[in-house]
Amino acid sequence: MIFVPSLLWQIFVGSFFASQYSVLIPILGFLLQVSSIYLLLATALSVPRQKDFTEHYDERSKVWRTREPQRFYDVLLRGHPFKLKYCKTCNIYRPPRCTHCSVCENCVERFDHHCPWLGNCIGKRNYRLFYGFVSTTGALNILVLATAVAQLAIRASVLAEELQLGAGDAFGQALLQEAMAAVLAIYALGIVWFTFGLCAYHNWLVCTNQTTYEQIKGAFSGAVNPFHRGILGNYWDILCSPVRPRYFNAHFNRLLWPPKGMMPLEQQMRVKAGLTLPKTDTAEMRDLRVPEESPCTPPLPREQQTIRPGSQERYLPTELAQPACQEPLPPPTAAETGVTSPKKGTALRQNEL
Repeated sequence: MIFVPSLLWQIFVGSFFASQYSVLIPILGFLLQVSSIYLLLATALSVPRQKDFTEHYDERSKVWRTREPQRFYDVLLRGHPFKLKYCKTCNIYRPPRCTHCSVCENCVERFDHHCPWLGNCIGKRNYRLFYGFVSTTGALNILVLATAVAQLAIRASVLAEELQLGAGDAFGQALLQEAMAAVLAIYALGIVWFTFGLCAYHNWLVCTNQTTYEQIKGAFSGAVNPFHRGILGNYWDILCSPVRPRYFNAHFNRLLWPPKGMMPLEQQMRVKAGLTLPKTDTAEMRDLRVPEESPCTPPLPREQQTIRPGSQERYLPTELAQPACQEPLPPPTAAETGVTSPKKGTALRQNEL
């Protein structure tokens, strides 16, 4: 839908404007074509799908759950209450504006929609790529439509002067001589409402700091949008603000945050105070990572494990089926046990005498 019409435009229409007017017109079309295809591929390959998942194994605490944590968790964000829902597939509490996609099997942060044309979810990490794709495709569509119609009009005016024809006859002759320009004009006119309309719609969403999912559900209809920062602030927040690294690799179900060796702040404060977290489901969900010295918990027997219907998981990975247990502690030293050596005891008795 993009590559073939663009190639035909370069051969028939772009070459006409390069020879008659300026080479900048086909160069502009080439840049829009390359940008559109690149952003299309970048958006489609930006969010990996979750391959294997389970509803009972918690990657953060390295244990198999016997029961689920509480379903909802209430938080206050910018003076507005939010309910964080626990996702049984991803084993996380979904942040605000996060939704689980049943097609990609991922919890997508700032979920906009699942695009069937790209075969991928549009969310916080790739929305700017999708916005660029929609914008460049809309601009390319308008360029193809305008230049194709202009070529037909120029050819019709030349034929009218040379052959002394009327406007209708001259335009008919132009359609016959520039048939490819006519086909491209009809094709561009048929899809311009979709490409340019989609571009205008997403610009309106950015101006109001909404997602397609929130706008369709009416999440902020009749209420104040707590994420609205003004038009310029919304454009900067959505399209220009930096995107943090991934929390986890969805395809391999591996955590990427916190980095190896890093301990969460809450846990650091508890360790400094000499406190320990109770081993409950709520405490496990508050922690991002369990220290390395925590004892390992063997998984549940195979007959007690329940697999979600439709899940691709059938067998446990080797590292989960045979977890590495804690290394044995070294034997206590003489100072820790309170037993003194014979030399130290002899010297003590001599000093007492």
